[in-house]
Formats: sequence, structure tokens, C-alpha cells
Amino acid sequence: MLQTTQSISLNGSSVIDGTSIVNFSTSLSADQTYSSISMQIVNMELYKANKDKVREDRDAFQKQADTLVDGLSASTN
Repeated sequence: MLQTTQSISLNGSSVIDGTSIVNFSTSLSADQTYSSISMQIVNMELYKANKDKVREDRDAFQKQADTLVDGLSASTN
């Protein structure tokens, strides 16, 4: 019997004035109840100067990941 799972990779960047400061990534699947987000700082100086904005972007990325995994869960039920 064939068994399959669906997964999605999601990537994003926190960009200020055209410069990427932080990259976010996660991999989502229908059987997950929690998604872990990786955050890679690519410009430490700008990160330190823009922590509040980067954290807003991180939270927005998490919400998008949650929405996607909720959709995957709904499609398998």
C-alpha cells in the first residue's frame, strides 16, 4: 500500500532598505504539531540596529508557517 506525506519548505528574508539582514527557513508537513524556524543572521551590524523590525518579520514568518501547516493538516483529515 502506498503511503505518502506532503511537506513544504518555506524560506524568507528580513530586508531593510534593500539589504538582507536575516534569513528564515522551515520545513512543514501535515503530521507536525509544531514547526521549528531556523534564523541565520547575515548582517550582524544591521541586525543589532533593527532588532525590533527583524523580530516583527520573524513573527510574521511564523504566522505564515502556522497557516501553511494548518492547511496541510486540514487537507489530510
